Parts: sequence; structure tokens; C-alpha cells
Amino acid sequence: MKFKGNDELPSLELNEDEGTIKIWGRSTGIEAKADFWGPLLDKLDIYLNDPRDIVVSIEMEYFATSSAKEMLEMFSLLARKVIVNNKRKVLVKWISDDEDMEEAGEDYQSMVSKLTWKHIKL
Repeated sequence: MKFKGNDELPSLELNEDEGTIKIWGRSTGIEAKADFWGPLLDKLDIYLNDPRDIVVSIEMEYFATSSAKEMLEMFSLLARKVIVNNKRKVLVKWISDDEDMEEAGEDYQSMVSKLTWKHIKL
């Protein structure tokens, strides 16, 4: 699954064979929920039935509050389906180049601590 982002929606690469998910760019406005996060969460819900470890790389420049809620839902889904049901490991690589995004990653880590987090500062 691939999605080329723009000024309002992030880019996505989900490689089912490798167990990798990469999300980068910007996520602004309510359109992001319908056009990006909704389809991604639907796809993940099905994909997470595969019993493999997963690496999620997140490198966001900016995301709006509505997108922050959807991202939290994604992390919660990963924790719920992958770790609890299938005993798999999920590594989240939170990549940031500014203090606000770094803090956002730390906030997510505190809210979804069942995932393994690696913070990478550029």
C-alpha cells in the first residue's frame, strides 16, 4: 500500500512482506481523516492478523489535532491487536527534527507504552 502525500496529507508506504510502515510529511485538516487515516486504519486492522513483527517509522513535519487523534488510534490498534492478541513486537521509530515533534513522540510513548519506541533526532 502506497500513498503519495501533498501539503495536507502525509505519504505512506506499507510493505506487508517486510512488516514495515513508513509515514512522513504533513497531516492537516479534517480531510486527512477521510482520505488518509481512515483507509490506513482499515487496512491495518486486516493486515495485523499476520503474525510478524512490525517496524513503524514516523517522520512528521506537522500534524493537526484531528490527525493527532487518528495517530493515537493507530498506535492503540497496533498495541491492542499485535501485542495483546498475537504476542508480536512493534517498534515505533519516531523521527523528528524539532522540539515540538520530539515532544509529540514522547507523549505518544507515554500513552501507548506497550509498544517499543526509539526516538531519532535529526
